[in-house]
Amino acid sequence: MSPVRPKSVGSTTLGEVLGAGGMAEVVLGVQEPLERKVAVKALLPELKEDPEATERFRREALALAALQHENIIAVHDLLEKFGRTYLVMEYVDGVTLETILRAGPLPIDIALLVGAGVAAALEHAHFRRVIHRDIKPGNVMLSRSGQVKLTDFGIAKDLTQDDLTRKGLVIGTPRYLSPEQASGQRADARSDIFSLGVLLYQMLSGQLPHSGQNTAELLIAIARGQRKRLREIAPRLPKSVVRVVERCLEVDPARRYQGAAELRRDLEHLLAAILKGSAAARLVAFLKERGQISEDSLTLIASEEVAAASPITSPETVLKFSTPIGPTPRPRLRRLSRWLLMVIFSLLLVAGGTVAVGVFAPNWTRATLATIATWLAPTQDGG
Repeated sequence: MSPVRPKSVGSTTLGEVLGAGGMAEVVLGVQEPLERKVAVKALLPELKEDPEATERFRREALALAALQHENIIAVHDLLEKFGRTYLVMEYVDGVTLETILRAGPLPIDIALLVGAGVAAALEHAHFRRVIHRDIKPGNVMLSRSGQVKLTDFGIAKDLTQDDLTRKGLVIGTPRYLSPEQASGQRADARSDIFSLGVLLYQMLSGQLPHSGQNTAELLIAIARGQRKRLREIAPRLPKSVVRVVERCLEVDPARRYQGAAELRRDLEHLLAAILKGSAAARLVAFLKERGQISEDSLTLIASEEVAAASPITSPETVLKFSTPIGPTPRPRLRRLSRWLLMVIFSLLLVAGGTVAVGVFAPNWTRATLATIATWLAPTQDGG
């Protein structure tokens, strides 16, 4: 017999189940004093006596409480009732990216928009020393108000705390793991960037980059970088977009984007060339096209903005002529380049001055050279 769920926790009344995973379930709740919808997450009853699961749940609450960002789901409260702990979070009225991707790849501008939102969320989380470690479509929400939200920090790693994961243990969703995660090594911020690269690849092509007959083969393919290049799957994609994705998917972490901020800037740079109107209005227009939003739910002003947020007819053509995006030169390389240019310029300046003096003052030049030769001539004793 399944345990009875309480009708309320604190001032929050609990309602229907919104979803459940391997460790927790999420139900819809209403905070009565504020008449505000919330999402209430609780560990599955059979895990409430599991100390590791309980500690992960507590750490997720602490991580979310420390992360205040428009692209990260917010936490409102942490409560306990009947021996179970409940995490009261922001309710996002929308759909998961996983649901949207079932219909196939996304338009370029929507893929860039979602990618930039997730990159912004990671930029903030990494700044606060939190690594998500489970970037995947099921953990990205697209709200009906035009927001991108990163959710589920259940296996996130706070770099300021001890790691709960045993060394050599693979943790995360296999198809979205980085090579270092697939090899059982410790993840860092660049691991999240790789996973976001997998997400971008999937949004733009409708396929995942790595494959295998089983999980072991899949992990080997990820660790070795065995995959089809994005350009092979989606030949119409502009090189500028492909370069961003390929850089995220480098096997060697040192060759990837070294920070989410740089990735976000590159995505926003590409997006600015093709986006008409506000990003929120474009996302709402897309969800409306996919049947996720009804016309009746939009206000008059929102309807006008959404109607005006149509995509550029051919973003592929626009981005084809955009400035190619590449790795930012390393500081030492920049300093060395400047030093070499200064040396070359100085040598040219000296050579040019010497030639000019020789042309316009030949007698003075010959006299000066003769004097220098006299100084340099060896002294003869007893001469």
